[in-house]
Amino acid sequence: MRVVVSGYVGKKITGIGRNLICLLNGLESRNEYIIYVNKDMEKEFRFFGSNITVKTYNISKNSSLKNLFWTTFIFPIKVLVENADKALIPNFTLLLFKFRPTIVIMHDLIEFNVSNKFSKKKMFYRTKLADPITARRADKIITVSENSKRDIVKFLHIPEEKISVIYNGVDQKKFQHMDETEAFRILDKKGWPHNFLLYAGTIDHPGKNAMALIKVFEQLKEENLFLGKLVLAGMPGAGYEVVESYVNQSKCRDNIVFTGYVTDEELIALYSTCRLFCFLSLYEGFGIPPLEALACGAKVLVSNTSSLPEVVADIGSTVDPTDIDAIRKAVLSSLQLDCYLETDKRVKEHLANYDWKNLSEKFEYVIAGEENEESCN
Repeated sequence: MRVVVSGYVGKKITGIGRNLICLLNGLESRNEYIIYVNKDMEKEFRFFGSNITVKTYNISKNSSLKNLFWTTFIFPIKVLVENADKALIPNFTLLLFKFRPTIVIMHDLIEFNVSNKFSKKKMFYRTKLADPITARRADKIITVSENSKRDIVKFLHIPEEKISVIYNGVDQKKFQHMDETEAFRILDKKGWPHNFLLYAGTIDHPGKNAMALIKVFEQLKEENLFLGKLVLAGMPGAGYEVVESYVNQSKCRDNIVFTGYVTDEELIALYSTCRLFCFLSLYEGFGIPPLEALACGAKVLVSNTSSLPEVVADIGSTVDPTDIDAIRKAVLSSLQLDCYLETDKRVKEHLANYDWKNLSEKFEYVIAGEENEESCN
């Protein structure tokens, strides 16, 4: 079977892009995959299988509108020209036309859960047009958590049998605890601290809820309960200017570090040495960073909302992301622990649920239309 894939994943390889690459790299050679990527993203897509072909189209990754046009109007024609059996769209788009059965990956429906996540025009576009139209026209929907599946059923009125859950995974060969000496060498090279709380992911507002962590950090500093710094690792997102403006006026601004984009090596060094990894999103369709942090040996504190309790199970700690006092207490409690009460064995057993090889096998079954209840949940 030949599957043609739309490879537009934004300006950088982040969660959506990494998910696509890892799923395809974990595949057996049952099917042939042709993936179309931006002309300036070709080097970022590295595949091992001879059954995967990368082709480029002449639009920059930096042009969101042109990529939307290409994915909506040109991609369906490419699917036809390639004589594909099926099409796969792994990123948010508007599915107006299709000439072959089309599988869509919908990672989350944050726009239905965080009311001011985007501008009014973008909220209208996503909630009233793109989301419902794409969900209805897709022949199959893959999503990344039971929480996201429930949202798709609830908000888009899609029958459960049309949706398959395939978790995001974590590459445990890459994301593992880094030797402290090597990690500190990397941090020193960037001028980053050794004693710090860490958040990693897109820095937006209000969705990722960085402001709550910043406010808790300010309290801890004011009370002399934490002597380290706060590191916010990631690219700016929607509403970043609100976070930046607040930090610039904070008494603790010299103790708050914005790293910008970090490489995988830098990220692993941060995960491996942080005092605590905090991921307090108001909503997540999945949440890859907490899994990566666990794989690198970090203590993890996440929100008790959406998919995050599902992702970390009882291996990490959870807290109400809207309750500043509760977050403060949870951070202090975690900092006072020398190590997890859970053993390394339990962490490894939990992470086995997110092994890319097994997830890729489930993905193949869904693409082929052969999945059953046990294979996909």
